[in-house]
Amino acid sequence: MLDLSPSDPIIKNYLRDIQRLEQQQITHELGIRGPFQNLLDKAARRRGWTLVPELSTHSGGKRVVPDGTVRDEFRLQRGWWEAKDTSDKLAAEIEKKRKAGYSTINTIFEDSRTAVLYQDRAEAGEYALREPVLIANLLNRFFSHDESTKMKRSKDKTSIRVNDSLILAGIPLEAFKYRLGSKSAIDWIIDQYQTKAESDPNRDDDPGYIVRLLGQIVRVSVETVQIVNRLPGFMPDAIV
Repeated sequence: MLDLSPSDPIIKNYLRDIQRLEQQQITHELGIRGPFQNLLDKAARRRGWTLVPELSTHSGGKRVVPDGTVRDEFRLQRGWWEAKDTSDKLAAEIEKKRKAGYSTINTIFEDSRTAVLYQDRAEAGEYALREPVLIANLLNRFFSHDESTKMKRSKDKTSIRVNDSLILAGIPLEAFKYRLGSKSAIDWIIDQYQTKAESDPNRDDDPGYIVRLLGQIVRVSVETVQIVNRLPGFMPDAIV
């Protein structure tokens, strides 16, 4: 959770930097986006996350390259940022990006004067980027978005986020070779027991149920893979 105040030094520095660029009459995207990028980067660090510029990804089957992608300590994508020229019509530019496949799960579109926040595929608010109170509200809301409180595994498959308070690490890659149909047994469990604000996968009388279940699935998966790999004439990576 992030809780910036309007008087926070990173907001004051942003306003000072943007004023300096405006005095130089700089309005093009690459010239004007620096202050907001610095602001977002510092806010991400406060949250324990990282802003990655120009990270290529795929969304809706299309390759997209947002100006910035915010990732958490497990490299899970938590939000995106898109900068535009001050001369652009921001609403029209947002629509172009949406049609091009850019995510609107938790995304800030801004032109250095105004920011529009999209969350859960809908517009969540418009913020004047010269007002400290509104800047703080924008960043606090952006970094508090809870979409990824759902159970997820990291991209390198070595950890599983059960929720924001519980992360299981050190999962052997070998465990993902044991599959149930088209998915690994671990991925099947993740899909079936996603933690949401209104739904806890643990049993009422057993708060450690999901952790033990995942541990058992990992152990059984690894042991099964090892046993099958020792069978004569077995083709690796064909465990179903």
